[in-house]
Formats: sequence, C-alpha cells, structure tokens
Amino acid sequence: MTSAIPLNPIEFPLSATRLIEASAGTGKTYTIAALYVRLILGHHPDSAEPSRYLLPPDILVVTFTEPATKELRERIRERLSQAARFFRKQLATTDTFLQDIRASYIEQDWPACARRLELAANWMDEAAVYTIHSWCNRMLQQHAFDSGSLFRQEVNTDDTELLNEVVRDYWRSFYYDMSNDADFPSLYALFKHPDELLLAVRSLLGNAEPIPFSLADGQPIKDLMAAVASIRQAELQALKAPWVHWLPEVRELVEAAIETKVLPAKNYNSVNRRNWLDKIEAWSLDPLQDTLDIGKGFENLSPDGMAKLANPGQTPPDHPGFAAIGRLPAQLAALPSLKVELIKHAVHWVRQRYDFEKQRIARMTFDDMLIRLDNALQGRNGDRLAEVIRQQYPIALIDEFQDTDPVQYRIFSTLYATPAGADYACLMIGDPKQAIYSFRGADIYTYLKAHRDTQGRHYTLGTNYRSTQALVDAVNQVFLQADRQERGAFRFKTAQDNPLPFLPVKAQGRNETWVIDNQAAPALTLWHWDTEDAVGMPAYRETLAEVTASQIVKLLNSADAGQTGFSSPSGMQALQPGDIAILVRSGTEAATIRNALARRRLRSVYLSERDSIFASVEAVDMLLWLNALAEPRNERKVRAALSSATFAWSYQALHELALDEPGWELHLERFLTYQQRWQQDGILPALRQLLNDYGLHGRLADDSEGERSITNLLHLAELLQQSSMQLEGEQALIRYLAEAIEAGGSQAGDDGIIRLESDANLIKVVTIHKSKGLEYPLVFLPFICSFREVGGRFNTYYRYHDENQDLQIDLHKQERIKAISEEERLQEDLRLLYVAMTRARHACWLGIAPVKSGSTKDCQLEKSAMGALLNWQAKMPISALAEQLRELKSSCAAISITPLPKIDDARYSPVLADASRDEARVPLSKVSSNWWIASYSALHIADRLTPREDSSQSLPEFETAHDDKQNDEAEIVAALSKPLSGVHALPRGAGPGVLIHDLLEECAQWGFSKVSENPALRQELIQKRFIGGEWENKHAVIASALAHWLNMPLLEDAKLSLAALETNAYQAELEFLLGADTVDTEELDRLVCRHTFGGQVRPSLLPGQVNGLLKGFIDLVFVHDQQYYVVDYKFNSLGADDAAYTQEALTVAMLAKRYDLQACLYLLALHRLLKVRLAAAYDYETHIGGGLYLFLRGAPGPTAGRVFDKPPRALIERLDALFGASS
Repeated sequence: MTSAIPLNPIEFPLSATRLIEASAGTGKTYTIAALYVRLILGHHPDSAEPSRYLLPPDILVVTFTEPATKELRERIRERLSQAARFFRKQLATTDTFLQDIRASYIEQDWPACARRLELAANWMDEAAVYTIHSWCNRMLQQHAFDSGSLFRQEVNTDDTELLNEVVRDYWRSFYYDMSNDADFPSLYALFKHPDELLLAVRSLLGNAEPIPFSLADGQPIKDLMAAVASIRQAELQALKAPWVHWLPEVRELVEAAIETKVLPAKNYNSVNRRNWLDKIEAWSLDPLQDTLDIGKGFENLSPDGMAKLANPGQTPPDHPGFAAIGRLPAQLAALPSLKVELIKHAVHWVRQRYDFEKQRIARMTFDDMLIRLDNALQGRNGDRLAEVIRQQYPIALIDEFQDTDPVQYRIFSTLYATPAGADYACLMIGDPKQAIYSFRGADIYTYLKAHRDTQGRHYTLGTNYRSTQALVDAVNQVFLQADRQERGAFRFKTAQDNPLPFLPVKAQGRNETWVIDNQAAPALTLWHWDTEDAVGMPAYRETLAEVTASQIVKLLNSADAGQTGFSSPSGMQALQPGDIAILVRSGTEAATIRNALARRRLRSVYLSERDSIFASVEAVDMLLWLNALAEPRNERKVRAALSSATFAWSYQALHELALDEPGWELHLERFLTYQQRWQQDGILPALRQLLNDYGLHGRLADDSEGERSITNLLHLAELLQQSSMQLEGEQALIRYLAEAIEAGGSQAGDDGIIRLESDANLIKVVTIHKSKGLEYPLVFLPFICSFREVGGRFNTYYRYHDENQDLQIDLHKQERIKAISEEERLQEDLRLLYVAMTRARHACWLGIAPVKSGSTKDCQLEKSAMGALLNWQAKMPISALAEQLRELKSSCAAISITPLPKIDDARYSPVLADASRDEARVPLSKVSSNWWIASYSALHIADRLTPREDSSQSLPEFETAHDDKQNDEAEIVAALSKPLSGVHALPRGAGPGVLIHDLLEECAQWGFSKVSENPALRQELIQKRFIGGEWENKHAVIASALAHWLNMPLLEDAKLSLAALETNAYQAELEFLLGADTVDTEELDRLVCRHTFGGQVRPSLLPGQVNGLLKGFIDLVFVHDQQYYVVDYKFNSLGADDAAYTQEALTVAMLAKRYDLQACLYLLALHRLLKVRLAAAYDYETHIGGGLYLFLRGAPGPTAGRVFDKPPRALIERLDALFGASS
C-alpha cells in the first residue's frame, strides 16, 4: 500500500479523481468548505491565472442525508462570507488557510476576490448541494431524453403495498395451479402464504444480480420441482458412486493407522470409527437418502483433521475417500434445494414484474433513482449524457464516501473517469474506518476499489480537533497495538498489503481538563469484570447497566459538590447530565440501561427510537377515546375511555364513579362537549381540551415515563388531525387509527416514528450507528463486548464478498460461507467500535468481560470487536484477559484498567432539580432574511379585491376565476348539468398545467414548425408525458389541441403563429434575475395598477419588501417585424365551454391572479436585456411589442384565449428606477 499524502488545503490539486481519508474529528467539513473557497476563486497554487471561475450551481457537493446537506450548505456559506470579509480587511483571524489564500493574491486583486466570494455566498440558496438520491432524480428529470426517463414520476418512499400486490400476483400465477397437485404439500410446507414468501424474498430484491436464475426460470413450479429432483438425484448419485470401491479401502487404511499408532485410538475408538464408516456405507447404498451426519467424523477423517490428530512424527494415510469426506458437508449443502430454487424463481420474477409495474404507473423508489441513472450512463446514450453532466458539474465533492455502494461509485467513476490533466475533478472524502452501514447497502469494498483506482492520489487529514490530547493518545494506542496483529486492527491485513491500516492522528487538544473529585482523570477507562466463568449476554447487560448507572450517579453528585467537571483557566464547569452519552447497539441494550438509570432517578432520552407511534400504549388508549368522543351517550364506551392506561384511574375510583350518578353525568356531558368540538373545530382541539380538562399533563409529568406519554399523545393527535383532512366523518378516522394499530404502524412512514420526548438536559442513550458524526463530552460503552453472529432463524441467506470483492449471496447457507460472512461481520463491528470510541471529547468508559452467547460454557470474546482488538483467541483461559488488557494499555498513561466497580443503589438528587423551569428564550432582534432570491410567486397577494383610493370603479360581478378552489367548484356544478368536451374535458389543477407547459417548452426545443408538421412526433411527445389514469383516452384530445395551439394566430392583425416562427426568432424559458434593493411591494403595486388595464380594481399586494434578486422564467420571447414580445401560457379553466372565455372573463382572470404584475416584470426584464444588447439603437416604443397571455383552454373560442397588453413607456421606466436601474 502506498502512503497517503498529508492534505494541505491551499496546495491540494483540484483536478482528476482523488481520495481523501478524514479520520474521526479531523475537520472534514472544514476541508470541504476550504476547497470550495478555492474553487470559487479559481485558485491554483502553481499559476497566477485562475484555472476556472465557478459558481455554486457548478460545483456538485453530494452527501447522504438531508440534514447533512443543510449543514454543508450553511457551513460553506459561512466560510465564503468569512473569506470575503477577510479579503476586505474587515476580519482579523489566525486561520492559516485564510491567511495563505489571501497571501497568494496581490493586494490589488483582493477586492475582486471578495466580490466573487460574496456573490457565491449569496448564491448558496441555489448551490448544487444534494443527497445522492435527490441529485440522481434531478439528473433523470433534467436529461430525460438522454437518460430515457419519464419527465415526471412519483417518488414513493413506501413501496410496501405495490410489492405485496406483485408477490400476490406471483402466488396466483404459480401456486394456484399446484393446489390440487400431489406435490402441493411439499410446497405448502415451505411457504404457506404470500406474506411468508415476501418475507423470504424482500431483502434479496435489491441484491438480485449475484443470485443465479432458478433451474426452471419463469416456468411452472411443477417443472421447477421436477428439475430440482432430477438434478439433485444426479449430483447425489455422483457423490455416492465412488464409495462402492472406496469404502473397503478406507476401512482398511483406518484400521491399519490405528494398529500402527499413526492415529491415536482415543480420537478414533472402535465404536466411533465403525459408526462413521457404517453411516457412509448406508448413505451410499440408499438411492433415496440425501442427508448424511457423521458428526466429528467429517473433521477427523478428513486429511486436515488426521494431520492435526496424528501422533508426532507420523504420516496419516492418504486416499481420495478421505479428501471426499472433508468435502462432503459443503457438497451436500450445495445440492439443489427446492426451497432455494423457489426463492430464486420468485426473486427474479417478482423483481422483473415489480420494475415493470413501477414503470407502468410512473413510480420510482429511492433505489430506482440510482439504478436508472447508472443504467442510462451505461446505455446507448451514456457517453453523451456523461459529457452533458460533466459540463454541468465540472467539479464533484463526494462527502461521506465510505458509505457509497457499488452503483453510486459506478455513476461517479463513469462521469469523472478523465485523465489527470482534464478540467474535471471528483474529490471523494470519507473515512473507511467508519464504514458501518452495510445493512443499507453501503460497502467497504467499494471504498477499497476506489482506493485502488486512485493509486498515488491519496490524501489524509492528520489532526484531531475534537478530543483531548490524552484521549487521542489512548485511541491511537489501542488501535496501533491491534494493527500490529497478523490481520491488522480492522482485519484486512495480508502478508502483501494492508488496504485499511490504522493511521494515528495528532491532537489539536482542548483548553479544558476532565477532572473527578478535583483530580485529573484518565481519558480511557477499561472496566475489567474479573471472573472465573464466562458471562452470558443477559447477565453482562444487566450488570454493566447497573454499574454504569451507579458510576454516573457518583459523577453527577460529585459535580453538584463542585468537584467533578471540566477545568479550564476560566474556572470549573460542572458536569451536567446532558454531557453524558451512553452508546448501545440495540433497543434491548437501550431499554436495559434506561431502566437502570430510571431506578436512580436519572432521566434519559433514547435518540435512536424507530418504533411506530401506532405500536404504543397511547395509540390503543387514543382509539378508546375516539370511540367515546364519537358516541358520548354510549356509557360503556365512555367508561372504557376513562379506564384507559393513560388515565391510570384506580379500580376504587372507577367503582366510586359508577355509584356517583351526578358525577357520572358530568363526565358524559364533558364527552358530549368534546364531540361538538370535534365536529366544529377538528379532532386536535377536542383532544387538547380533553387533556386539559382531566389534568393529564400534570399527572403524567410526575411519572418517570410521563414525558414520553405526553409526547405520544400530542403526536397522535396531530396525525389524526392531518388524516381527518382526507377522511370523511368520525367513523372513517376511527377506522384509520384501528387499522394503523392492527398493522403495527408498518406503513406509517417517517411521520409515524416516535418523536423525541424532550430536548432537556438529559443523559443521551444513542445507538452507535446514530452517533456517527456526533460528539459528546463523555461517552460510556458498557456493552462493547456484545456481539451477534450472522445467521439465525429468520435469515434465509448469507451475504459475503468473493475473492474479487464482489457481493455474493449464498442461499444454501453453507458453513464455509458462514465463516466468511462472520469474518465480514466482525470487521464491521471493529469499525463500529472505532466510531464509538471516537465520539468522546474528554473521556470514555468500556465494559470488558469474558462474554459468551447461548448455552455454551466457553468464553467467546473472540467473536466480539473488543476481543479482536485484544487479540483474544478461542479456548484461551479466562484468566488471560487481565494480561491481554495490560498488553493493550502498554505504557499509555491515558488508559486506566480498573476492576468492575461495585453496584450502588444511591439515587441522583440534584441540588436544583425541578426548582424552577427555564424561562422561554426571547429573541433579541427580529429574525428576517435581509437578502434572498424571490420569484413572482413570493409577492403575496391579498385574498380579496380591494378598490384603491385612486380608483372609482366598482368590482366586476364576474368571479369564476378568482381562485382555483372556487373555480373547481364552479366546474363541478357545471359538469353535472352539461358534459365537458374537447380541451375543456382535460384534467384541471396545477399538475396538468405544468404538464401542458412542459409540452410546449419541448415543442420549442424541437422547433414549433417541425412538431406542427409531424403528427407522429406530436404523439410521441404526448405519450411520454401524459400517463396515468386521469390521462387515459385523452391523448387524441391533447394532440388536436396542440395542433391548434401551434397554428392559431398570436396577434390580431397578423397571421403569425408559433409554427410560423423560425427557431432563431424565439427563446423558450428565458431566465432573468432582477436586482432588488429593498423594493417596496406597495409602491410596485400602485404603479402597475395605475398604468395597466385602465386602472381596474384587482387584489392588492400585501405590504413587504423584496431585497436581493427577483427571479423568473419567461415561457417564450419572440421577435416579429423587429419587435419583441413576451408570451406566457395559462391552462386555467374559466368555464365549461368556449363561451366562458370572453374578453371580460379573461381580463378578470388576469387581474384576479395578478398576471398583470407578472407581465410588467417580464417586460421590464426584456427591456433591460434589449438596452444592453441594442445599446444606443434601442427604443422602447420601437422594439417592445408587448405581453401576450394565452389561455389555452379558450383557444378555440372567438377571443382565441388571448390577452394582449403593452404597458406605457413611463411605467416600465418607473419600474426600472424602482428596481435600481444599474442592477
């Protein structure tokens, strides 16, 4: 392995494909932001000339979660602004990078650099910072033709129902025909229901490529069963056949070896050896026997086994039969199996049908986004698509690259597989030691492939800015000691290479010192459970949870006495519960430690909760409440609600209530009030009133799990309120909740995940996976020796990588493959351990014990990551653990090995606990964005028409186009009395309008005249875009309407149409940006209303200011007779037929929607463009034709759906001044 180059952000080459290894806490985000600054400045260390000027939309930054994109965007924006201030000498800093980059420019260039940096910072709202999935989706949409993708597709985050339906289709297609077959019982024994089959194949659908096709792929199951039986029998007979000759020879050789003392009799006693060979003989002679179990005989009679057991100096007998015995277990396991073949058969059929169904209904999952872009890049138009994307994003920075999977890497390696001198770069930043998401498809072997592909271009960040010097020293010692082992710290080391070594890092250090009882404390503490016997997992969890909770109580009580905390020159900062994190692997571990904490009055929060709110006790109680609210006169249901667990009324209280008739009537009246509140205001206000009336907030607050209950109740109330908007009536909402509870919330989505109950100063319990990227002052790892082996009842296969490091699936679950899979599991557990130990800033505690799993009595510490670090071997005496720990510590003073502390039942009693609640924080200033990029839609319009003081006109009576909702209702009424036809029968709403707009935009790209003359092309464009149920049987109508739109007159006094325009006479989707320096929207509104449409009344703009940029896209700009026109397409529906599109109706629609204002802004943008392009020759009256609004549904009518207006020069010039004429 070649050594990595220490990364200097000012000299790092911004070209080619490069790999940056950023160990935990080494400033990965800082480095990304620094490189971003250089890219904006076009900075090249070896050249005075800029390599290339880029802006935020040109620089692709990819990461893996939405929160990460937001953080990166803000950190980069902040860095750009900081650099700009430094170049302007407005900021003093000791930041070496900023000093170096400013020093690389002459002082006269500093203002220009600052301007570029400020522009980029202001442009970060449109920066290309995306998750990998959102970016792939964007590429598919933007380059639909080259990628062969549909223009619009629904992104589905939960595909459960569709996949269920596909599996049911498979069941109907293949299993129903077998129901009366004699072989059906053998099928039924394997899968009794489609749900069982789905459970077996679901996790395989994303990894179907390495799964071979079944023996009768796509054929009836009867044929598959026959093929399995035939081939299995043939292979089995091939294994049995030689034993007719071998068995006598093998018996003779074994007996001779015993007699001559070559093999020890104690391992090959007469009973065992006769039993082993007799079983082989019976198996070989019985054509129907397909299993064989000779226990230890498989090992003892194999060449390797005999070599190990042979007496010293003796050579074991040699015969092909001995080698065959060693191979038999694997060969028998690999024989064709009906269950395996059924799974293969189902996986490939289901996957193909599933993909087909998603294409048919224009639906896409997150994985599909990656797969379809990858397929497009490998397809016929792949080279062209790759070049287009490279031109769009010449530079790509891939964050968290260790989490990349093979498909993602293939996308980027295809895009940026360029020579070193090319103008493109792909910078991959990550830490392979933190690759811990294999269950999501992330693959450490993908990183290793990238490592090989970038040989000689590896860089490393070598300084830890998170942790203290002592903790960095301790972690370095632990992993360096492990790296000296034969397999290395992360078990990738071979005799020739170590692709994943542990590289020690330096420490920046911290100003604070961790002290306990006023004494400097160790950074890394190893609690050693010194015991003679191996400890089972349940006992390990319970004991270490109690120990951890006891120690935390001691630390916090000492902190309250002012003796424990973080000491610095400015004084002592006492330890708080919120400074403590306990990292776990599972919900079981989390529950165990939280129970131990709760027993000592230590409040905690579990930050990795992924349970469904509908699986909670509160959901069941809420269902009882809803039933009572819906039928408040049903005493049985009201009594059930009051008996719910959340009310927690005692049996005595309920009995007394039953005897108190006036009191009982009061409760019934309350529930009647809640029903009325539900019907008038919604379910959420009704439930809040119930909670307040019965004082549940106060009562639950006194309970240890009270905050959890309150949060769950409010969460459920919000979900019910949201669902009630789509459901009709009380019973529909009750049915929705009942079905969600019955399904266990399996289809609830992210909104149904239990919320964090508190963000108070609580101890944090977090899974190690969730903690990645985070940091905490103190970290406890009480269960770090726990492990979970691969396999188990519910696993139908083993995942592993072959010698080429390609993913493979073993459906036969062979022991040999299990060992490989188990090794990969241990490798990932080691990386998890590294992540866990590097979360702490000051100190970390680990619970070490000789653990075991299941019924064995032997210590199995070697199966855990901690055991691997300790170089623990199977069968080592438990007493050796102390020596292994001392060897791990060596001479590192930052590590302390202590006996397991005693369990103490003392409770935490904070001095100021609950004495007062923190006051709500009040902002010191008004929070508002002083600069932003706005669009026309950001100019908020009042919801009613307001006559202006300078207008004497009354409000027109025609109101059908005031807003979409009213308009839709009017159309529904009209549709009942008169059937809609032609273009008026097309679907209404924003979605169809966007599709029609996109269709015309694509016609412009092809050329209006070409589309007009080519019916086949029109049909192709329509069929690709208008799909789904609502467009069924509508294609002919759209084709007819499109032909009309392309050929109808655009201007009253000219025979000009879209089809008559030459391609060089128009520009579609012309983007503009208008600089706005605190533009007053009321002044803008007054000007437009006074000078357009005769001052007619229209809705007012709401007061406000636009400061920054006003952005827009003009549907079409064309030139005719040396005059320039702007065109905007509208698909609004004003009525049921052509008669609804009178000039008055069109004008009212223009004003109601404030398209008059939109037209003026478009013409202002065109005015400014022509002033620059035509310079002194430009004249508004001569060159501006006006604004044309085409209401396409009204095109067949007498008005052609056309509204034309040319505002006076005075208005455009006033608007030009209002927006700052120089901007």
